[in-house]
Amino acid sequence: MSLKRKLPTLTQWHRWLGLTLSLWLLLMAISGSLLLYKNDLLQLFYPQLNLAQPVETTDAAAALDQFDNGYALMPTADRPWLEVVNADKTHFYYDASGNLLLEREYLVDLTSWLVELHHHLALNELGKDIMGILGLLSLVLIGTGLIRWWPRRGSFRRALSVRFFNPFTKRGSQTLWQLHRFIGAVLFLPVAIVLITGTAIMYAAPVKSVLIFLLPFTQSIETPVQPSITADNWQQRLELAKQALPTAEARLLYLEDPRIRAKHANEWHPNGRNYIEFSETGAVSQVIDERETALGNQVSNMIYPTHVASVGGAFYLFIVLLSGLALIALPVSGLWFYIKRRQLKKT
Repeated sequence: MSLKRKLPTLTQWHRWLGLTLSLWLLLMAISGSLLLYKNDLLQLFYPQLNLAQPVETTDAAAALDQFDNGYALMPTADRPWLEVVNADKTHFYYDASGNLLLEREYLVDLTSWLVELHHHLALNELGKDIMGILGLLSLVLIGTGLIRWWPRRGSFRRALSVRFFNPFTKRGSQTLWQLHRFIGAVLFLPVAIVLITGTAIMYAAPVKSVLIFLLPFTQSIETPVQPSITADNWQQRLELAKQALPTAEARLLYLEDPRIRAKHANEWHPNGRNYIEFSETGAVSQVIDERETALGNQVSNMIYPTHVASVGGAFYLFIVLLSGLALIALPVSGLWFYIKRRQLKKT
């Protein structure tokens, strides 16, 4: 028997990978598409979070001193509340008066489950390892699909044609196959972006190292002299952070070992990648301005916001949503076609 017959064909690789990854792709696509509207879901399920105006920084700081662990997300236009997450992963939501609006325990509702499943299959570090492997296999899946679809004879127009028949009839298998092929080809680019960025997030450290190696270029930014005064509470720390990075806005606070992440106005990451760290005495000990880091590091920091559509406005959000819908339709149409084909072969 020749070596060519022993090796699986491209069609077989695509089929086996599709059958293996279909349920995972469906889970990721459904959870990811819903999480694009995470804040809207929270406000839908918990009407008390529908605040007219975002909580001011000074009002938010007053509620933070009662926590000594976890982290806090500062109010923004689309997330107007102050959100504190403690070490037990319980979420606390506060209004401008410091009133507790809501306390959400870990995995108590649909939104919490969606986050845990989409981030790491609710399996913590083990889930991230599994997600990374499945993500790499998904890239092979869409790559083999594109190669199989690419027209070798005839026109692209014919390769994209879909004739619609009742999918429950015998001729419906033709429609399922052509629809699967059409969606995969037309939406290949947005699907590839979502899968590549999602996989890169699972391998964040090595991806960042590679990018820094390839793009080591840095630039110098004139920064103000760091304040020498000390801070005893979060109001004072936020004031020091503003002096340390006047052009950045505090977004994420680490409460146990006080540290602040801040965002420049033109920065992609929704929580920023600029850090203001404090010593044990309460003084500013280090300021990391993302603009001064290697270009590769800055590119790496664009991966997450690209994946979650926190840049690009409504248009790019629609594109990412389309990719999520495609990743629902592709496994459904592929599985349906596979099952119908097997049934037809038996009859």
